[in-house]
Formats: sequence, C-alpha cells, structure tokens
Amino acid sequence: MNKINSGKKKVFEILVKYNEITNQEMIKILESVEKNLLTKDLGSYYKSIMGLLNHMLTADVAWLRSLGKYVKSLNFLTELIEKFPQEAIDPQNLFWNSLKEFKTARIEMDQILTRTVQTMSDSDYDATITISGRRGERDYIIWKIFLHLFNHHTHHRGGVAVLLDQLGIENSYSNLVWKV
Repeated sequence: MNKINSGKKKVFEILVKYNEITNQEMIKILESVEKNLLTKDLGSYYKSIMGLLNHMLTADVAWLRSLGKYVKSLNFLTELIEKFPQEAIDPQNLFWNSLKEFKTARIEMDQILTRTVQTMSDSDYDATITISGRRGERDYIIWKIFLHLFNHHTHHRGGVAVLLDQLGIENSYSNLVWKV
C-alpha cells in the first residue's frame, strides 16, 4: 500500500475531482430528461431542477468572489468569475435557462475550482479571513469554506436526485469511493 498524503490539500484535491466527475455524471443524466421537466415547478424551494442548478452555481460564484478578494494567492479568481452573474439567484428568474447554457458554465466553474484547489498550499487552508457581507463582518477559516462549498454541492445534487426520483427518472451519481 502506498503512503497517502493526508493533508488538507490532498483532501480538497479529492473532493474537487469528485465534484467535477459527479457534476458531469449528473448533467449526462439530465441531458436525457425532457427539457420542459427541467424547468417545471416541482414544489421544491428552488422550484425546478434548473432553479436548483442555478443556485449551486451562483453560490460558487459568491464564495470564489470572496476568496479572490480576501486571499492574496487567489486574486486571479476576480478576473475568472467576473463574467458570471454576481447577484443571488431568484428561483423565478434563472441566469442559465437551458441545460446547455448551464453545462458550459458548470464545466468552466469546475475548472476554476480545480485551479483554485491546486493553487492552495496545505497551510493556506488554515488561514482565517474576514469577509464583509450582508450579515456583517465574519471570520472564516479557509478549509471550512472549501468543506462547505463541496458539501453544498453534495446536498443539492441530492436534491436533484430526489426530484428525478419523483419524475421516475433513474439516477445514480454519488459514489466517491469508486470515482477518485
């Protein structure tokens, strides 16, 4: 058995790879779904599958915008995410109305996330940053931001899976152990 580097950077390298692969698998399943079902109000908080997907992506933008602003080694993020919508998603007003538009943006965001994780050193994850936002000033430990970000994806992909289940559409795209 090979010795495994168990530092935070290694953990986040695994999570970012899993996230990218799982997003691709989810999108592949969604590409087989009738387009009208992707935007149909299914009674969830974000209304539709597309509403949920839009929320996931705009949350990434918000966190990466903050990291680019407050972490010197990640200032490249400011330029990379400026073309993404910068405001919160309204479930009634989507930024990416089609799966094709979303897929393009999701692939690009996953590449940005990968570059971000690769740029960080193991010790960078232990730094604390102060972010000013709509809830005032708060201190955040960077590794907790990344853990939240990837957990947020897992949570909402689960929501997509439930909506697909309700539509009777087979889906399975969640096994980290088999992927990375």
